[in-house]
Amino acid sequence: MNKTEARETCGTGRRQLLDCTLRDGGYVNSWRFGRETIRGIVTDLVEAGVDFIEAGFLDERVHFDPDRTILPDTGSFDRILEGIDLKETKILAMIDYGTCGIDRVAPCGESVLDGIRVMFRKHLRREAVEFCRQLKQLGYLVFLQPVSVTGYGEEEMADLIRLANDLQPEAIFVVDTYGLLHQNNLSGYIDMMDAEVHQRTGIGYHGHNNFQMGYANCISVLGRDTLRDICVDGSLYGMGKSAGNAPTELIAMYMKDYCGRAFDVGHILNAIETSVLPFYRTPPWGYNMLYFLAASNGCHPNYVQYYLDRKKLSIRAIHDLLSGMSEEKKLVFDEEYAQQQDLAFRENR
Repeated sequence: MNKTEARETCGTGRRQLLDCTLRDGGYVNSWRFGRETIRGIVTDLVEAGVDFIEAGFLDERVHFDPDRTILPDTGSFDRILEGIDLKETKILAMIDYGTCGIDRVAPCGESVLDGIRVMFRKHLRREAVEFCRQLKQLGYLVFLQPVSVTGYGEEEMADLIRLANDLQPEAIFVVDTYGLLHQNNLSGYIDMMDAEVHQRTGIGYHGHNNFQMGYANCISVLGRDTLRDICVDGSLYGMGKSAGNAPTELIAMYMKDYCGRAFDVGHILNAIETSVLPFYRTPPWGYNMLYFLAASNGCHPNYVQYYLDRKKLSIRAIHDLLSGMSEEKKLVFDEEYAQQQDLAFRENR
């Protein structure tokens, strides 16, 4: 397939790229990028033509620090990004529902932020959507980020879609928190959303690279044959917690070649070289055996770390132990349960 032919597979709605380096990448360095690095990353991504830049977390529990991208209120983002020509790029922040009150959010017209993504656990979905309604009333583009969609049952997902249709956010994302999805099961979530979510609401995908599927899954989602807007997340050089994310530079290259987007990949590469590579050395992120073990058994990665560091089990033993865990215990780390499982496993060996 040549590039002209492949462009036809990108669908007819807008295909958009969101970079989350300053937010998801912050798990690597405790969000301590440094003010000039933050501004440099934003400037390069704007010049590259990226649609959305997620500039960090909003979290009222922290104090303002100009060198970090986890900030207590919307005004803090104004102070750090002041004077940058943002052109057509939209600036976003993320709120982990329950960590930032609406009183910390100025009206959109008074903020450098154009939108807010709200992540939430499934048992808090109704409260989180009502919070999103308040954000929307303040003028923000609102994005629903349901943590770990693989933990939703069919009826729970249907309920989430009903809530989304009542709210009509800018987009709702398939958030693969633990990097469990391959294209065949990812397509099931996208199919359901595309069929049931209001047409004015976009669909997004945020993945992790536990199975090295982040980039491949992005391509699959971008190729969806739909009139609605599709947005995929990336981060510079894949910077992010655990196995990392789909690399922004790869997605931009693909979208430039096959989706008709005019990204300037050179600015993205400049941001990687000058701003991201120094963080990669201490510590590195990306695919490794720890995150493979966690994802292949559908478990929280803290279980693997616990059995490696505290119990000194072999990789094979950890795999066998995780495979026998109760499904309802797997995705939330419980040290007492982990210890019980270890004792039972040793007794049966």
